[in-house]
Amino acid sequence: MKKFKIVIVGGASTYTPGIVKGLITNNDELPLKELVLVDINGERLDIMGGFVRILMAKYLPDVKVSWTTNREEAFPGTDFFFVQIRPGGLKQREQDEKIPLKYGLVGQETCGAGGFAFAMRSIPAMVEIVKDAVKYSPEAWILNYSNPESMISEALNRAVPEAKALCLCDMPISQEVSLAKVLGKGHKDLTFKYFGLNHFGWFSAIYDKDGKDLLPQLVKDILEGNKNTIDHVDIKTDPYWQETFKGIIKMTKYFPGFIPLTYLQYYFFPDEMVAKENPEYTRANFVMDHREKEVFEECEEVIKNSSVSDSSLLTGVHGNYIIDIAKSIAFDKKERFVVNVLNEGAISNFREDVVVEVPCYVGSQGVEPIAVGKIPTFQKGLMEMEKSYEVLAVEACLEEDYDKALKALTLNLTIPSAGLAKKVLDELIENNKEYFPDFKPRYF
Repeated sequence: MKKFKIVIVGGASTYTPGIVKGLITNNDELPLKELVLVDINGERLDIMGGFVRILMAKYLPDVKVSWTTNREEAFPGTDFFFVQIRPGGLKQREQDEKIPLKYGLVGQETCGAGGFAFAMRSIPAMVEIVKDAVKYSPEAWILNYSNPESMISEALNRAVPEAKALCLCDMPISQEVSLAKVLGKGHKDLTFKYFGLNHFGWFSAIYDKDGKDLLPQLVKDILEGNKNTIDHVDIKTDPYWQETFKGIIKMTKYFPGFIPLTYLQYYFFPDEMVAKENPEYTRANFVMDHREKEVFEECEEVIKNSSVSDSSLLTGVHGNYIIDIAKSIAFDKKERFVVNVLNEGAISNFREDVVVEVPCYVGSQGVEPIAVGKIPTFQKGLMEMEKSYEVLAVEACLEEDYDKALKALTLNLTIPSAGLAKKVLDELIENNKEYFPDFKPRYF
């Protein structure tokens, strides 16, 4: 069986241990010959690389492990790139969250003005990475976990259309696993119908092995108060997600028929989401104080002891999902996954030339979207507004066009006026001078 070279771009991420452990447990199905971590932060990379080398030495000692800040050195001969970058790090994420909150707007990593700022930093970096990947390993597949997925995917389709790139999100499958648990079923025993945009979608059916749709009864149980909780699969590790998943019940009661993805609550109830936030201590602060600190402390402890015997850094849905997709591509398995892909008629009453998030069969030749058909007016209207925002934001970034940036934020469902859109845009530009495109604000 062929053995593969995998490069993790953003290799110093706290999510790297989970992906690497997933590679170890899946090595019989996706055999590794070489693993390279690439990152721009050499100090963090040395710590994560040291941890990964000790981990791999225990389980897969024949695999070559290295790390570098040099893409030209790392990229040649790669079979799969796993990309998980965060330009500006958690410090800029903190500002993405806190600046909008100053104006009473949603401050969130991928939604609203914060998501816009993240995109303006991520898109130029992703385009550079993908161009280098195509240059040094033109046949390699690029599997991207970096956010905001929808806008990155739109940008890559415009800027590097020749790239074999897929943008992936683990939220749909995480919610699928959670819904399966509520239904008392195994995840693999169910088939989920889903449509939307990244962090902006709905489950429209859940079929069991006999072809029965279990979703209508689940919605009925929610409406009648028989199902009051849907817990995240990793609920014990993070109270944030416990609170987030409560929104599924509330949104289903407001708009019964489909089961919404968790992130839609930022668009349906922006005022309530803002009211819950502490503008002095946001999600970014929590991640810095907990996950970021704890993961690197454990990596350093492993390096100090030269042993992973007591390591608690475990894999999960996030690590396994990207590996399962790589396996489906590598061996042309044509398994079903929710991915971001050009619509091209998958949603028949939605524009064809933009990226949507739908189930697809994934194989060695790429993705085959599963036909969704027509979607209802309510969901279509919301998606058209959100997609118009995304397209204008991507064009603003690629063209360095301030006017398009302002139009994009004015369209965003979390921002109620052009005046607020301009205020938050101008402050985000000022705060991101070293990262943003060369926007030239018009002061008036």
